[in-house]
Amino acid sequence: MTLTDVLEKIVIPLIAACVGAILAFRYQTTIELKRDKRHIIQTLMMYRNVGASELSFIEALNAVDIVYHNNKKVRVLLHSFFAQVKEPYFSNYQWKDTFYEMLFEMAQSSGYSKLSKNDIRNYYAPIGLDLHYPSTVAKRQTLGDASTPESPEN
Repeated sequence: MTLTDVLEKIVIPLIAACVGAILAFRYQTTIELKRDKRHIIQTLMMYRNVGASELSFIEALNAVDIVYHNNKKVRVLLHSFFAQVKEPYFSNYQWKDTFYEMLFEMAQSSGYSKLSKNDIRNYYAPIGLDLHYPSTVAKRQTLGDASTPESPEN
């Protein structure tokens, strides 16, 4: 067996298999990270009007550090949000602006580049939601019912 035969039959296929495996692993990791980012942003968007009343909302917030580990702005906003939802800062509602800004940055990083800040701030919150989340009654009264438009459907 010559050197050319060894290269053609053993070394080149072995190198090709290794390179293919490495590229497949990197591709799979990238796809999983994108999927995780989208799952978190979707969860936070779904429950943005009820927040911590929903366990999956809390789980999604706690996963932001790891899933968005390479996005410093998102992580800074997340930790600002965590600080602002504690007393005495909670009552000044600064956390809402921080949360919406964080959602916007997460959306940009997750492939939702056409999602505007206005889209994030607007959500559907009918009065019937109060049956599932009693805390929304207090929030509605505190905000003077500004969180939802006045209409008979609410």
